[in-house]
Amino acid sequence: MVIVGRLSNPSGPLKTLLDQGRWEVADAHDLISPPGQNVGGRHRRAGWVVRAIEQVLTEYGEPMQAKAVHEAVEALLGQAVSWSSIKGALADHVAGSSPRFVRVRRGRYRLAQ
Repeated sequence: MVIVGRLSNPSGPLKTLLDQGRWEVADAHDLISPPGQNVGGRHRRAGWVVRAIEQVLTEYGEPMQAKAVHEAVEALLGQAVSWSSIKGALADHVAGSSPRFVRVRRGRYRLAQ
């Protein structure tokens, strides 16, 4: 029952919005997304992880462990990147008609030629 209490008691901007009682649509938008900030600002186009991995592997020049690739991508971008995004991008692009990466052994990848 602890979960029910946590999910049913809003906090932060939503609580402020609900506590106001009377509000306009513009007010709600300002509380959820501060003025001048794009609502989808953190959204990236498809392929950004793959391009970052390619850049990291190109700069390193030899096969890298997947965890090292993850750390290097985060350093390159200057922000946290989901481990599952890196792992998924590596796994998805080692097969097919034009693979971008080659798995040289378990957990190690290099760029495809």
